[in-house]
Amino acid sequence: MITLRQVTKRKTAFCSSILTRLSLLLIIYTVGGCKSGNDVAPDNSRSEYIIGWGDSLTEGSPSTSTYLTELEKLTGTTYKYINKGISGQTSSQIAERMLADKEKHPYNTIIWAGRNNLDKPEQIKADIASMVAALGHQRYLVLGMINGDFDQNEQVFTQRHQAIMQLNGELYKIYGDHYVNIHAYLLSQYDPSKMQDIIDHTYDVVPASLRVDLLHLNQKGNQKVAERILQSMPVLTRQ
Repeated sequence: MITLRQVTKRKTAFCSSILTRLSLLLIIYTVGGCKSGNDVAPDNSRSEYIIGWGDSLTEGSPSTSTYLTELEKLTGTTYKYINKGISGQTSSQIAERMLADKEKHPYNTIIWAGRNNLDKPEQIKADIASMVAALGHQRYLVLGMINGDFDQNEQVFTQRHQAIMQLNGELYKIYGDHYVNIHAYLLSQYDPSKMQDIIDHTYDVVPASLRVDLLHLNQKGNQKVAERILQSMPVLTRQ
């Protein structure tokens, strides 16, 4: 006959066994779940770098500043800036460089690609998509295409202008608040006291007062690009 004392002892032993097993499981979970300092995955929710991938619109020229330089003036020492623009490159060449430079993928990223192969909009969209996918985070901006004053070839109502605007519209549909309509912002910054700016505004061309030539931006133009990017800084840096 089992006495009350024996039942109590068995219950105590059973509970002790359960607690011991739980303790062992907790130790195993803790040890297995922790990693050494060198193995801990980096926290990519913040980055001190802002990198711009693109062509000559990003690279700039010796005679003027770049939009990254102007953006740095606006943000001070908050971020470190890296310019990865190379003049003349297509979106595919830009994407190839970016995809190969994996150590920079965690950076806050600005993509301005496609101006040099505007005749291949599907390729441009595919290249930008591959760059965004490679980042592995949501801290990026895609800048839209701008047009130039090329013998009326890119003025409003022309086929070239329509293609640029259509591509910009498609990029907006794809990227939403990650997309920045640079063309619209620059157009809104025309100087109404200058006749050429009024003409350019009428023909939906980036104002002459913001350009150093038929297409590329002068310092003021790059300042305007930086101002517009600053408005989207919370998206770019996830502040």
